[in-house]
Amino acid sequence: MASSQPAIPDSLTGVIAPLFTAVHEDGSLDLGGSAELVRWLADTRSVDGVFARSGMGKMFTFTVDEARSLIRSVAEDAAGRMHVLAGCAGEWLEQPTGRSADPARYTRQAIDLTKFAADAGADVAVHIIPHAIAAEEGETETDVVLRYYEAVHESTSMPLALYQPGGVPKPYQLTPDVMARLLEMPRIMGLKLSTTDPRLFGPIAEVCAARPFGLICGHEGYYSKGLQQGAVGVISGGCMLYPDLLQAVRAAHGAGDLDAAARAQELVDAALHALDGRDFVVATKQIAASMSYAVQPFDRSGAPPCDAGIIHGIKTTLERLRRKCAQAG
Repeated sequence: MASSQPAIPDSLTGVIAPLFTAVHEDGSLDLGGSAELVRWLADTRSVDGVFARSGMGKMFTFTVDEARSLIRSVAEDAAGRMHVLAGCAGEWLEQPTGRSADPARYTRQAIDLTKFAADAGADVAVHIIPHAIAAEEGETETDVVLRYYEAVHESTSMPLALYQPGGVPKPYQLTPDVMARLLEMPRIMGLKLSTTDPRLFGPIAEVCAARPFGLICGHEGYYSKGLQQGAVGVISGGCMLYPDLLQAVRAAHGAGDLDAAARAQELVDAALHALDGRDFVVATKQIAASMSYAVQPFDRSGAPPCDAGIIHGIKTTLERLRRKCAQAG
């Protein structure tokens, strides 16, 4: 008898790059630079999908209009090359002031962006845990989470993915019980869970195994372990800069060679540490630029560019790790 549950969408599997938002020096969107970054990712032949308006892309700084512009641009640029995940949360611009977003406005914006992403050709709408919305009197943060996702779920036929980054306040964090209730919504098909703590990842993974579900490691340092616990993808900074190393972890795991997967994971960890003390996003853009991709070395964080010697050192380290990976493979 055929299963009544939908299969895991291909767009939620493999190595998915959290697109580092290309900006001009004044912080405004640089859609030409974004197209260059998408081209760079496609040229690696190691990236399965791209996540527009990601956490490392400073998703919290976006207006709705900026989100629309980026999602439309990336969907066009990645068409036929990679799957597209679109960050569709409402505006978070009130957060730096300490104020919570208006629940109705935030939810309405999220629904509108989800519909826009579907029309633009994105494959999945990603919705961060809604800790921008404060619990009202008489309700819990769990009530907020469930009400928000119910509203978004009922508004679309598009696949949805949840996103729990590090730093989400504990009252809003997913628990196995909350995850089980969310899994009752059939269009919720994935989760990016950013942690290296097995005490958090493991119990959620067990619940997600109840039906076909795209559980995604949100930290590359946990990729090998996450695959063993049922994860099917990874979204982390290294997916932008060294996706080939992450594909090596995936391939070894798929072949059933856990020792080889662990060795490939060690190379991923070494690559991650090659950027210790540097702004990962800005350094990555500089490396892309050094390879003749027209992207500027700016980010909305305001982090300054690294000097040329540092960029050369990072590239040299990554090349050494790639050679080691090729020799092991």
